[in-house]
Amino acid sequence: MRAIVALLIVAATQLIATSGSVRAQDLVVYDNALAAGFQNWSWATVNLNVQAPNPVQAGTASVSMEPDNFQGLYFHANSAITTSQYSALRFFVHGGTTGSQNVDLILQSGATIIHRRSLASITTGGAILAGQWREVVLPFTGAGAPSGAFDGIIIQDQSGGNQGILYLDEFRLVAGNVPPAAVTVTVNLQGTRRAINPEAYGVNFGSDAQHADLRYPTRRWGGNRTSRYNWEFDVDNTANDYFFQNIAAGNGNNLPNDSSANQFVISTRQSGGEPLISIPTIGWVAKDSRAKLWSFSETVYGAQTLDECRFYAPNPPFWCSDDSGNGLCVNGPFCTNGKITGNNPLDTSKLAPPSYAAAWVSHLRARHGTAANGGVKYFALDNEPMLWDSTHRDVHPAPATYDEVWQRGRDRAMAIKAVETDAKIFGPVTWGWCDYWTSAADAAAGNCFDGPDRDAHGDTPFVEWYLQRVCAEPGPGNVRLVDFLDLHYYPQGDHVAATNNNEPNADDPDVAVKRLRSLRELYDPAWTSESWMAQTAYPTPNFLRRARAAIDQHCPGMKLALTEYKWGPDQSLTGALAQAELLAIFGREGVDYAARWIAPNDGSLAEHAFRMFLDYDGNFGRVLGDSIPASSNAANEVGAYAVDQTSGPLFVLVFNRDLANKDVTVELGNAGAQTFTMYRLGAAGYQTVSSSVAVANNTIVLPNLPARTANLLVITRSSAGLFANGFE
Repeated sequence: MRAIVALLIVAATQLIATSGSVRAQDLVVYDNALAAGFQNWSWATVNLNVQAPNPVQAGTASVSMEPDNFQGLYFHANSAITTSQYSALRFFVHGGTTGSQNVDLILQSGATIIHRRSLASITTGGAILAGQWREVVLPFTGAGAPSGAFDGIIIQDQSGGNQGILYLDEFRLVAGNVPPAAVTVTVNLQGTRRAINPEAYGVNFGSDAQHADLRYPTRRWGGNRTSRYNWEFDVDNTANDYFFQNIAAGNGNNLPNDSSANQFVISTRQSGGEPLISIPTIGWVAKDSRAKLWSFSETVYGAQTLDECRFYAPNPPFWCSDDSGNGLCVNGPFCTNGKITGNNPLDTSKLAPPSYAAAWVSHLRARHGTAANGGVKYFALDNEPMLWDSTHRDVHPAPATYDEVWQRGRDRAMAIKAVETDAKIFGPVTWGWCDYWTSAADAAAGNCFDGPDRDAHGDTPFVEWYLQRVCAEPGPGNVRLVDFLDLHYYPQGDHVAATNNNEPNADDPDVAVKRLRSLRELYDPAWTSESWMAQTAYPTPNFLRRARAAIDQHCPGMKLALTEYKWGPDQSLTGALAQAELLAIFGREGVDYAARWIAPNDGSLAEHAFRMFLDYDGNFGRVLGDSIPASSNAANEVGAYAVDQTSGPLFVLVFNRDLANKDVTVELGNAGAQTFTMYRLGAAGYQTVSSSVAVANNTIVLPNLPARTANLLVITRSSAGLFANGFE
């Protein structure tokens, strides 16, 4: 493993610092030839003297390399270079005739790698393109930047195969400060407006104290354990998440009135939130007992690969159950293809028909009032039914089909609405990308995008077929049985979602860059997912806009809900920036309801992302109103969003996703802007940056906007500006 330093030519005007003084001299690595003080130690096929008509960015020659079989281009410096001496490494890359080469940029000291980064991740536009030169900049300051001394600069193949020739040119180590790239953000108050629903700023679960602090607008009671919740005995089943055990909640006093579900509703209401309760549709719930029970007894079903006590070896706790297996096996009479089969669901569970759902809703109505008078109005049809054969295989081993998910949900929805006429129902509660397209039955047959079940339903993608059924099969009184199209979505790139906050590698530089880029999976029809999804028949998710278009086509008027998502660890900077931008995206894209899985930890950067939208000023000021068009002339690096409160402030959100600072000018048109206060989320947390700064000519200049920050501008306006949108 070695490392390549690549730097780019800087125009003469860039050599003048903003103060007017001449900047310290750049160190040239390659400019028509390898510079003195560097040696070519490449072990890939490399040509340092490529001539036109082959690609040459500037001057008379460039470098070519064949990025094959993990081989690399390697420039060795005779003397060590310290990152503190320079501000960045710059160069140009050209993808030749193929583009999209999978190569890493590495800085190396002796045999030790001090920094490694996907070359595409720091290339302008986020990709190495065929037939085009693109600038590459590796800053030496900011979050995730390299630090220390190095003597090797490497560009190395990561495909292990045979890739097209790559061209490189104009390598420089840039001295002094890199002049921030100029960016213009334009806000259009006359553009199309879309009212933002505050219920898009919700979470799953979270403590009562967290909800009292931020007053999340919505709070979901959902997830795998809710699929088999017994509301009378306040007990659920942990399913495949933890040894398929029945676990009782609370102390069991005064049930069901004081159950954990009822306390959830009460505390949510006390903080001004709207609860969403998941209703089991799987057909089973935990049996009527508060005793600890488990589905895969080793005594009954034979030896298994792990039990609860071995899980905690070598010092298991006193309360563990060594008979409680994980349902996985090597051999035995109940062992089929590595899984225990033929177990008795009645070991832990009891049947739960639609009448069971109706009885629970009747209880909730009696306990908390009607939906119209402060009671529970939002109900979800279970959780991720297309995963039941995995998460709840002890009671539902068969993969679910189109018809089963619809019929089970339909029957419970009808039962719920018969009791609570004002109930709003969420369904089908998909788990992700595969069951947008087809069923678990098709996935089990080997294709999670197509198969016999989809073919039997007119080759219609599952979500579109479900929407058709909702509008084609209303309940009594022609009442629509499902009101919200309920989907889940987690980015699928390695470590990007990081559903486990302690997941290793979750904030590696490459992962961090991909995390911020992966937001485009929600709204960019041209964006290809940087995950396994790219190798499927549907590589471009365009998830929210795709779902919205499906609603408009198949069941107009249905609302759109994203009741589970996550985009990185709570304390990760890019995870927090992604979370903040997600809330802005939800407003712009018209998401009616969203709930992060789960509420971020107290005091975490991700919690501060919510604070920016729910309590930006410490007085529960909220970013609400109409989403209006805002554009950036460098949209890949700097995102822009605007929210007009009409009779209140104008909000502008500017996200600098880049590793370099930016000079940003915000053009407000005829907003009548008078002052602005700016709040910022960055590595240091959430803070007020400036207060009541005067605005001249509806233009705000933000010099040297820090890298990797989310910035909220709260703008006051004159009375004339308040009606600049044409409404009064």
